[in-house]
Amino acid sequence: MKVREAALEDLGLLMQLEQACFGVEKFSENTLKAFLLRTDAFALVAEEEGAVVGASLCLCSGCMAEGRIASIAVLEGHRRRGLGTTLLLETEAALQRRGARTFGLEVEVGNAPAIAMYTRHGYTLRAIVRDYYGTGRHAYVMEKVLVSDGRKVTVRPS
Repeated sequence: MKVREAALEDLGLLMQLEQACFGVEKFSENTLKAFLLRTDAFALVAEEEGAVVGASLCLCSGCMAEGRIASIAVLEGHRRRGLGTTLLLETEAALQRRGARTFGLEVEVGNAPAIAMYTRHGYTLRAIVRDYYGTGRHAYVMEKVLVSDGRKVTVRPS
């Protein structure tokens, strides 16, 4: 598997991935295009045998040292094999290169596999947003904060 930064030429593939993973709740073409064109956003794609099977969409505020993971998506047939974890780690590295020291995201409270993955990688629950994904579909706001001790970057305990 290979993870790379997405380019505008990947827009159609990202649209297909969004449709397959999120259906009617997918990001619009204009929103996806913004992740590819804006200087404060980026998208990564995961490829297996030349096919895009996963992606992450992110925003980064360098002046605030904050990164926001808007989405991590993996096609159904490729889940539970570590691809989400690989995308998460690559996303965090890309955010760090852009100056982020805090990573935030929202995840649906019923998405146990994603919550477990984020928790394993140092994310902690910060809040619950009621009806974030629609009536009765709440989100956890999760965050990971990195601190520097002068030698390396480590996860701050919560």
